[in-house]
Amino acid sequence: MPEMYDFNRIIDRSGTGSWKWRKADVEDVIPLGVADMDFASPPAVLAALQARIDHGVFGYSYPTDELNEIIQSRMKTNYAWEIKADWIVWLPGLVTGLNAVCRAAGEVGDEVLSAVPVYPPF
Repeated sequence: MPEMYDFNRIIDRSGTGSWKWRKADVEDVIPLGVADMDFASPPAVLAALQARIDHGVFGYSYPTDELNEIIQSRMKTNYAWEIKADWIVWLPGLVTGLNAVCRAAGEVGDEVLSAVPVYPPF
């Protein structure tokens, strides 16, 4: 069984180069930035990263068949949605993905709504 995660552990991010905490350097302000968590990474993630570090090569990786199978299984289990592996399109990041979605769903000249607060590149 995976190790339980402690969400009650407070991490002091001062002096770590955190953009959101530096920008909110005001008493009684809690910055709630998008995708900038104040939780330590879970043990399973740290172990996977440590294994990659120990390997010593940090080249770009291609998604494995196993990863696609896991996603298919999760979609079926969690949402009763059966998807095919070739429906899964891997992108290099969220901003690129949002661009692709806007181009796929919209037409030239259409507008896009971004609810705030939001990550600035959006």
